[in-house]
Amino acid sequence: MTVAIINQTIREMCLEVKSHASAMQNWRLMTEEELLYEAAVCIFGSQMVFEMAIATADRLRERRLLQPAPRGRSVEVIERKVVEALSDPLPMPKGDGTQRWARPRFKNRLASLLATTIVEIYGQSRTIRGFLFDAESAREARETLTQHVWGFGPKQASLFLRRVDYCADLAVLDVHVLDYLQLARGLSLSSSKLGHLSFYEEIEDTFREIAAEFGHSVGCVDLATWLTMRVAKKEAFI
Repeated sequence: MTVAIINQTIREMCLEVKSHASAMQNWRLMTEEELLYEAAVCIFGSQMVFEMAIATADRLRERRLLQPAPRGRSVEVIERKVVEALSDPLPMPKGDGTQRWARPRFKNRLASLLATTIVEIYGQSRTIRGFLFDAESAREARETLTQHVWGFGPKQASLFLRRVDYCADLAVLDVHVLDYLQLARGLSLSSSKLGHLSFYEEIEDTFREIAAEFGHSVGCVDLATWLTMRVAKKEAFI
């Protein structure tokens, strides 16, 4: 598959993404528990495939472990309850509409990241909603989230802000987007270096130039690129 074909697919996918924009969540209308759920999805998504991250967060929400207040519970107590909840298999959707059962990897690490986040934020009488309202820009909101949500780097914080519809001007520099940048611009990028916010923003500015060429927002082109590259790699087109 050539870059020209990929770009054409991205253009078409951008129209699909925009047509579904009205179905996005509105962070101003979300409860703190819903914001914490989305944060958990993004924390877990850095450790596993996204479908498993959703299933993991769903399990913890069902067990009422995504509560926006520690209520005197320690990190250790929350960790233990999360590990217990994730010890049973989780339902995962299959491509044929059925489901399979799987256990998440790294459940101890996931429990530690989530428990520390809950105590770090709510134990200090802060909220994710407060962080978002207080930020004067999307970049400031992202930086604040990376400071208070354990497991959040620039990519995870950007994904969170997109999922709650905070802004459309940040890129989620996932491996699929990085592969596109290598194909389209010849950029060979290390995922580890993107953990540094200044470097991340430098590459994001490059992607912002690409988005302008497509004539859509950074968030729209980013998601369209992710979808296009993910399918192309899965089907071995590239």
